Amino acid sequence: MYCTHCAKHIDETKLEQKSSSYLLAEGQEIAEDASIQYVCPRCGHLIHDNISEEEKKSLSRAAHAQVQRARNYFASGMGMVSVGAILGIIAILFFVLAHKPNNGYSLVDETGKFLFSAEFLVSVVLGVITVVLLVVGGIYVGRGILTKKNNSDLLRDLNNGTFVQ
Repeated sequence: MYCTHCAKHIDETKLEQKSSSYLLAEGQEIAEDASIQYVCPRCGHLIHDNISEEEKKSLSRAAHAQVQRARNYFASGMGMVSVGAILGIIAILFFVLAHKPNNGYSLVDETGKFLFSAEFLVSVVLGVITVVLLVVGGIYVGRGILTKKNNSDLLRDLNNGTFVQ
């Protein structure tokens, strides 16, 4: 089921497995053909089956808004991935610069002591920033792709008239 106000997908089979809506407090059962309504966890509106044409239009508007949000997530994620890749290349260049010729192109001197040069510290900091940007950007890209796919499928079903709540 989809919320007609915000287009959030609710899996009623998982909800009914946790606690059945057909069982009342006294142990009595209601009829199987009774209409069950759920409250949307995102916006608080009631979700029910057999939606009207006006509710389908509202669901279509909400799905279009979700597609736009998904595009924004994808664009933000790709920006983060691009900046992360550029900073990664700069971090590699600084790591190469940290290998100085007066030490035999090594980060360790002749006594075995590790040399902390400014170039090495910059490469480490940029490497950490690179990893964070790539991970967060990848999550945003994945979230954008999945949200866009799910809502595009919903819009296709609404346009073809094959949507059933």
